[in-house]
Amino acid sequence: MRRFIIYISFAFLFSSCEDVIDVDLDQGKSQLVVDALLTNDSSLQIIRLTKSADYFLNAPTPSASGANVSVLGPNGKTFAFTNTGNGVYTYDPSTNGRLDSVGFVYQLNLVYENKTYVSNSLLNPVPLVDSITYSFEENELGQEDGYYAQFWATDFFGRKDFYYIRAFKNGVSINQDNPSSLILSEDAAFGGNGADGFPFILPIRASITNGDDPFALGDISSVELLSMNRDAYEFLEQVTIQANNGGLFSTPPANIKSNIKAADGSSQDEVLGVFSLSSISKNSIQITQQ
Repeated sequence: MRRFIIYISFAFLFSSCEDVIDVDLDQGKSQLVVDALLTNDSSLQIIRLTKSADYFLNAPTPSASGANVSVLGPNGKTFAFTNTGNGVYTYDPSTNGRLDSVGFVYQLNLVYENKTYVSNSLLNPVPLVDSITYSFEENELGQEDGYYAQFWATDFFGRKDFYYIRAFKNGVSINQDNPSSLILSEDAAFGGNGADGFPFILPIRASITNGDDPFALGDISSVELLSMNRDAYEFLEQVTIQANNGGLFSTPPANIKSNIKAADGSSQDEVLGVFSLSSISKNSIQITQQ
């Protein structure tokens, strides 16, 4: 059981009073949380495992060590992830090759505390980010003076595609990985209606600039375009919805449905988090005097 104290203070003129209310809360079950957003490029691939914690825990969530983590690829090839401590498991593509077979369904295999969990991800292709353009814009409608960048890429024609877009200023994420402002796109638009096979629309292609902190001369604007499966895309979409769930008409928070399941099908062992393998396209540009 947990206990926490709510202090209610009321001040009127020169007098005040304070009530102390003790509330007993049931301690929820701790679940395994998996962060497994992988790509097909040559950079170090990282899977993070943590345990869910009490809502009022004033500390980082505990890491989950001692797991066996691997991804199964074509022809039975296994990509083994190494436990580097603190719940971080890594795979270096230079040792055994990239996870880059487009059109193949890769399988995550995770064994933790004698329980096995699995998830599948089809590696979809991704369009080329062929360029980034920018222009100087003056203060208008609350935005700051500075250079604003846009990326240019064209959605594949004749298929339903899902994308996750990551943007950086001088190598640092423009939203500091804030889950309330993830950049997502269906085909080349929001919802994908009428955007099949088209260049990414405004404001999506212009979302790679932080309006509160635009680029200055000498800065580098970078973008990464990642292909997604529908289940992983919907997971990130729900993350954004939950992160923005506040105010007068907010709804009760809820766990987001994971695409990782217990291998034996036991629902009580369902984990939290997501597994996704994405093709990735990158581009960058330095802001110079035009």
